[in-house]
Amino acid sequence: MKKILCALIVISFFSGTAFGASSSELKRMSTFVSNFTEVGMMNFHVDDLSDSELANFGIWHNYRNNYKSRIQHCQNKNCPYGSLIIDKSYVAESVRKYFNREIHHQTPSNSYGRYGHYDGRVYHFEGASGECTLARVYEAEKRGNVIIMRGETYDPEHDIEGSTFTAIAKPYKYGGKNTWAIVSLAVDN
Repeated sequence: MKKILCALIVISFFSGTAFGASSSELKRMSTFVSNFTEVGMMNFHVDDLSDSELANFGIWHNYRNNYKSRIQHCQNKNCPYGSLIIDKSYVAESVRKYFNREIHHQTPSNSYGRYGHYDGRVYHFEGASGECTLARVYEAEKRGNVIIMRGETYDPEHDIEGSTFTAIAKPYKYGGKNTWAIVSLAVDN
């Protein structure tokens, strides 16, 4: 009986339930990690990201997830930097929410194959459609003050599994809700 109980505790620990990660919590974690994979951020450590790369995330995260409420068309005829704009406050909010960092606004880098232009008030960019890679967290483990999430990426259009990943995040409150701030994401190719 003791061996069975020990085996159940070990299985429970490695399946993510050791710290209370229910299937709905694993689903929330999957959505959290998908916010990075869907914009092409596959391998990074937060300490290595520049403000330019964070701006890039803020723009494309909002383009994918908040298009109708935050993305506007440039009112100038023949906009030289792209036909779409987003207010810098939305970019800053997304960076705070997912990275727990403040951003010094600047023109985004060409990281992750995209770019834009910052004019001091808004970011200009050209929209793009294409493949989207999402994440499924299968297990989570609490280690010290971080949560380690493991799973696989997948193509939702074809439901094809991709690479395995390990995401590390710190729990914190944002907007009065419990969430995580990403520390790193490593995707195996």
